Amino acid sequence: MSSSPKAHLSSLQRLAQVLSYYVSRTDSHISRINRLISTTSTLDTTLLTVTYTLHLLHALLKRVTTLRLSIAAKSLDNLLVQLPYVLPPSSTFFATLTPSPTSRLFRLTSSTAALAALIDDVRIFLRLGGLLSIYTWGASVYRSPPQDRILRSITWGQVGACALFQYLENGAYLGSKGVFAFGNEKVSKWYVWSSRFWMAHVVLEFGRLARQWSINREEIGSKDLGSEKQGGEIDHGQILVRREEKDREWWKQVYVNAAWFPVTVHYGSESGLVGEAQLALLGLVAGVLGIRDAWRAIG
Repeated sequence: MSSSPKAHLSSLQRLAQVLSYYVSRTDSHISRINRLISTTSTLDTTLLTVTYTLHLLHALLKRVTTLRLSIAAKSLDNLLVQLPYVLPPSSTFFATLTPSPTSRLFRLTSSTAALAALIDDVRIFLRLGGLLSIYTWGASVYRSPPQDRILRSITWGQVGACALFQYLENGAYLGSKGVFAFGNEKVSKWYVWSSRFWMAHVVLEFGRLARQWSINREEIGSKDLGSEKQGGEIDHGQILVRREEKDREWWKQVYVNAAWFPVTVHYGSESGLVGEAQLALLGLVAGVLGIRDAWRAIG
């Protein structure tokens, strides 16, 4: 028994609606991604998230490779134990196990590392003009400094730390590309010191956040007291919403800064501090929180 033409038409209409919905959603997402990477700040956040995701994937793939080699070594050892007549009793057997360059796992691991390194390079290149942005930031602080004396001192310290970080990173990057006559030792030294000034900025940011928490509480309390003195009704619901919004933003900045701190210590150390997987997870905390806010802002 064949289905009726109306049933066929109804199925086609539903299919068209589903396709239309997914095309619309895809168009919306692509449009938002385009806006996300159209400005330098959001582009850097996007690249940061992508590169740390690749670093995490590379670390996991390396562990899988190591595990496979370990299993292969145990299998070989068991085979030799079971075949004692293969070698004389006094002989010693040495074997070096390496992943095959033609294996899919090896190619994927190498490609992931290469792409992560390329994006890292692009991010540093895009920051070459960062001194201009820092100058603009410093000029705005000079024209309109924070009213709080502690915040004003911290902000100027951050401007100086960021300027030194950017100057040293620019020099190290250009030296590594042969633009400046830097040796490898000098390039490494400048990179390490640039990271130390980045770490100084992060430490100062903890101080700024601590002071900002105190100021936020004082402002909310003074507004409540002002309304009470004027005889007006205090909208406790509105006060609670305002406090929650400020607290949410403050905690987000704390999480981001706390994630960056061990990263700066790692890069500011001559021998490093954490492994690639741990470094990637810390970077992803900052990247995901940043890209989430940017994604919402352009929605």
